[in-house]
Amino acid sequence: TGLGGSLVTERNKREDLNDAVEDATGFNFRSLRTMSALIATPRRVFEAYVARDRETYTPALRLWLGLIGLQVFISAIWGGWEGIIRRQVAAGAADVQAFYAQLAQGRPDEFFKHYGDAMGVAHPILVGGMTALSVFVMGWFRKGLSWPARLNIAMGVLTVGSVVGLAMMPMLVIPELQRWAIYSTPLIFIAYFLTFLRGAPGVLADTGVGAFIKALIYAFVLLLLIGVGGVLISIIAISYATYRLNAGV
Repeated sequence: TGLGGSLVTERNKREDLNDAVEDATGFNFRSLRTMSALIATPRRVFEAYVARDRETYTPALRLWLGLIGLQVFISAIWGGWEGIIRRQVAAGAADVQAFYAQLAQGRPDEFFKHYGDAMGVAHPILVGGMTALSVFVMGWFRKGLSWPARLNIAMGVLTVGSVVGLAMMPMLVIPELQRWAIYSTPLIFIAYFLTFLRGAPGVLADTGVGAFIKALIYAFVLLLLIGVGGVLISIIAISYATYRLNAGV
């Protein structure tokens, strides 16, 4: 009983630590292991999602939402979405600054506050929603693939791209690094492409050539959907901020 009690105690300690990490960060050890596997061995994760194995790896949608929460936490260091858009506008071309100055109607503090509030709500909803549309492309790639499997694979690819985007956040807000921000989109595209390419064989493609072609198509589609989502988010944020200014609230 002593050995059994010791094993139970150790297991309880690991579970307590796991719960504490999840409470503090939104992730647990399985989440971190899943993100690591998506980067190192995506095919294993894709196969688990297809097999509807919910024990080995964390569902990718939960992972991505956790990354969004981490992004919000980190962005708070630079004043949240409000601070980020302020810096981007300040570093932008003269016509961009003039455009936002006109929208702000002489009240930039209020405008950017409302803009940031709208971005915080709209960003995860629209990016997640637009990404979810890519499940139709996966259905074309592999007939009969279940909807949960398609969604988890799609969000898994998005998660890897989000890790890259998260690592490049300083380039959006630190003036000395902003000249490197132009590389963020190509790097995220490469992350999408490589994750799909390495995860697709036997899951979404039967040959290496097929995996390459499908990875290229999927990365373009995903980037396009996110780009459209980004445009919609900006329109919503500007419309909301303008409405609040005109309403005087």
